[in-house]
Amino acid sequence: MKEESKRLFEYRIRYNEGAYHSALDSFHYYQAYTARQALGFHISMMKKNRLVCQIISVEEKCPWSKKWTRQDILNNEN
Repeated sequence: MKEESKRLFEYRIRYNEGAYHSALDSFHYYQAYTARQALGFHISMMKKNRLVCQIISVEEKCPWSKKWTRQDILNNEN
């Protein structure tokens, strides 16, 4: 796992409203130091707005290649 860096990266959270709405994915974008921090921002925002969602993936944008890479933090409890 990547140590917390001193650089902000762009992360996007792919989510939907649940099993019966799985065809309609949405994205939220966050500036954060780590994928775990971006996920925390997303969860806080959903709680604040009293929304329930199914999180599908957390992705980080590479600032050099401009490609999104999936971060494997949803299945890890570390």
